[in-house]
Amino acid sequence: MPGPRIVLVGQPNAGKSTLFNVLSDIKAAAGNFAGTSVRITRSGIQLQGQEFELLDLPGIYSLNAADDAERITRDFLLGEPVDLVVNVVDSTLLSRSLELSVELMELGLPLVIALNMQDEAEKRGLKIDHEKLEKRLGVAVVPTSALHGKGVRQLMERCARRIAAPSPPPPPFPYTAHIEKLVQGLAEALPQPGAGQRGSRRFYAIKAIENPDMVPGEMRHPVAARIAAASARIRTLHKLECFETIACERHHLAMKLSEETCEFVPRRTIHLHDRMDRYLLHPWLGRLIMLAYFLGFFAVIFSAGGLFSRWLDPLLSRVPPLLLPLQRFSAGLWLTADGIFQGLAGALGIVLPYLLPLILLHSLFEDSGYLSRIAFLLDGLLHRIGLHGKSVAAFVLGFGCTVPAVYATRILENKRDRFLSALLLPFIPCSARNAVIFALTTALAGPLWALAIYVFVLLVIAATGKAISLFLAKPSGLIMELPDLKVPSLRNAFAATGRQVREFVLTVVPLLLLGSVAMSWLGRLDVSSRIDALLSPLVHGLLGLPAALGSTLAFGFFRKELIIIMAKQALGAASLALLPLTAGQAVVFLVFVTLYFPCLATFMVLGREFGWKTAGASAALSVVVAALAAWFFKLLFILF
Repeated sequence: MPGPRIVLVGQPNAGKSTLFNVLSDIKAAAGNFAGTSVRITRSGIQLQGQEFELLDLPGIYSLNAADDAERITRDFLLGEPVDLVVNVVDSTLLSRSLELSVELMELGLPLVIALNMQDEAEKRGLKIDHEKLEKRLGVAVVPTSALHGKGVRQLMERCARRIAAPSPPPPPFPYTAHIEKLVQGLAEALPQPGAGQRGSRRFYAIKAIENPDMVPGEMRHPVAARIAAASARIRTLHKLECFETIACERHHLAMKLSEETCEFVPRRTIHLHDRMDRYLLHPWLGRLIMLAYFLGFFAVIFSAGGLFSRWLDPLLSRVPPLLLPLQRFSAGLWLTADGIFQGLAGALGIVLPYLLPLILLHSLFEDSGYLSRIAFLLDGLLHRIGLHGKSVAAFVLGFGCTVPAVYATRILENKRDRFLSALLLPFIPCSARNAVIFALTTALAGPLWALAIYVFVLLVIAATGKAISLFLAKPSGLIMELPDLKVPSLRNAFAATGRQVREFVLTVVPLLLLGSVAMSWLGRLDVSSRIDALLSPLVHGLLGLPAALGSTLAFGFFRKELIIIMAKQALGAASLALLPLTAGQAVVFLVFVTLYFPCLATFMVLGREFGWKTAGASAALSVVVAALAAWFFKLLFILF
């Protein structure tokens, strides 16, 4: 039976996921984009010898949910059993963060506040008297720096004491006198919340005025007339909608608490963050720095991947001679063993050398906060092609894996933006396709062609997005926080790399082995030739590639890493460098592989999120665009 349940709640970028990672054995993805933690992450932890269940809920600004992530958190707090809420507060944005704290106190659940990023606040000249804040709030307040593990033990000790010795909730902060009178009158008139409903009567009284849809019908209907009268009274006095009036009340309370407990110590110098952002966010210099970042990013991956491959090749080349005796003993056994070896050799010698530095570098830069600056710089370009600025978060995530990128589109408020993003996301080269690009260009074409392919993919996305957006409404503007720049945590980066490598070993490698064995047997049974013949008009006729690559592309729909291994087997090459392809053919092949539909997992997620018609349309669009783009490159090589 699970122990007491502790949930982490806070605004985006307050450090919830980082705190969760420090406390738990299961490491959650701690991204620097608002809204990236869409699903609930949970883990078992031990406090003073007792088992607890820890949950990291999606980041929210208010319980008045504005998107799917906020609805998940709100519905969980209102409908699921919760023993303690840990409100993770960003100390550098105290007044704004306390608005959510005030709302959580109104909810009436047991609460402890983690005053996170305390070290960053001090660097900015902010000195917070947490003891005074604790007295004013009436709940435990513990200063922490989750990134460095500071204050975490004290936080968990306060949590354990709060659960072991429950105490009545602190008295609520009173609103302006006439509003407070209306709220108290409604709280007394409202029925008690029903079974399974969390929240105090005061909470529902405030929501009845602020956001009536949050109040269950059985509580709201008996006092509907009083709610209507109270709402009308507030609108008459304040000349504002009730939602705005209540938001102003919380804002006033949060500002007052912040002013009473926070002291600003003047700094003689501008903070390093601000000085760096002058250059990183500059309209022209920032874009040059971004270009240098991408060039350096690709150069490191090429260098490290090539080095690992050259080191592993001599070791792997010793294995095939050891398998030859099996061919004389049993052809079927040899086909299976050789297929398994080819799969392992592809995973260890081709995919993993490029995948490791790719994941590590991406994790480091995401943790540093720089990727959000890239999103800011690219926002104007996205609007020109008809995309919402928030789509940047999903597109950057797509360079890692398309599946979480599709989930990240949930932060987009309207269906138009989600639909267009869903159609374009499959064009983003994920880590699997990146590994294919790096491996084949290193072996056959050279690193400059990899850069050319990436630039071309961006142009394809821009042209396709612009064409589709002509038939859709215009996107709205970007509202996005820029997290502070920080030195990335090597521990977090290695943990993220370890998670993804473990996922690669457990989910991808078995598919690579099965696909490689299947390719060996299909070649023996002559099934692959039928697939090649079926796809020959596209592969050989339109693109000018060897027809034997048709089955390779078909199997690549399951996992793109299969393409590297199966191309070697289909063309009978001992290594990638010996593939019977010209540099031009290699580039044409890579353009098609990069743009055609990423994988089966993406197709399934798109179907569940957007419907199977949208998933099918996205798949068909990607194949058509990939074929046209690859054919365009074929013509270029013929002409020049």
